[in-house]
Amino acid sequence: MSNFSVISPAMFNLFKECDLKFYYQYVEQLNSPTLDENFVEGKNIHSLASYFLKGYSVEKYEAQLSDNELKYWSNLKKSKYFNYELVGVEKSLMMKVDEFWIGGRLDAIVKEGNDYYILDYKTGGVNSDKTYDYQTMVYLLLCDEFFKERNSLTFVYIDLKNNKEVKIKFDVNLKKEYLERILATCNDMKKVSLNKTVCTELNCQYSKICTVSNY
Repeated sequence: MSNFSVISPAMFNLFKECDLKFYYQYVEQLNSPTLDENFVEGKNIHSLASYFLKGYSVEKYEAQLSDNELKYWSNLKKSKYFNYELVGVEKSLMMKVDEFWIGGRLDAIVKEGNDYYILDYKTGGVNSDKTYDYQTMVYLLLCDEFFKERNSLTFVYIDLKNNKEVKIKFDVNLKKEYLERILATCNDMKKVSLNKTVCTELNCQYSKICTVSNY
């Protein structure tokens, strides 16, 4: 844990996927970035949304979008949340949970009256229950910490691929569960090592150096 000070949702998710990948990337700091079409499309849409919400003209950027990106952007611009009051765009927050710091960079936070909404745009689709996704848990805990004077707090995943939304409304029961899950995972991260004995993943970016790979 000494090589990083703030634990992000991406770090939590990688640890859940494979503790060895987490070890190589965040303890040994052996980065192996991979860029694919979805990554590039997502980055472009996020940048465009940030400009748009801040009130800048985006017409010249829209003209350069691919057909797929234009479809995603058209779906996003029609979202009712883009008409709500803007609280923050690409906003970085962090908080302490026991001895650990968690944090993240939120796509956007908006509010209608005193009801707050965390927005997250997904060009790759939302294909599973997101209630206990680490991004959901971390972002809701962060906004609960920083926006206490509110009526409600809801995480909204905007699925641009399928033109739908997935909402998770925060409450005291979820807060208790989230804190317990986050703290348990953070404590597991402290103990991560190369002692894993089985690895069966094909085409892992760390397969050439992994000490337990069967491939």
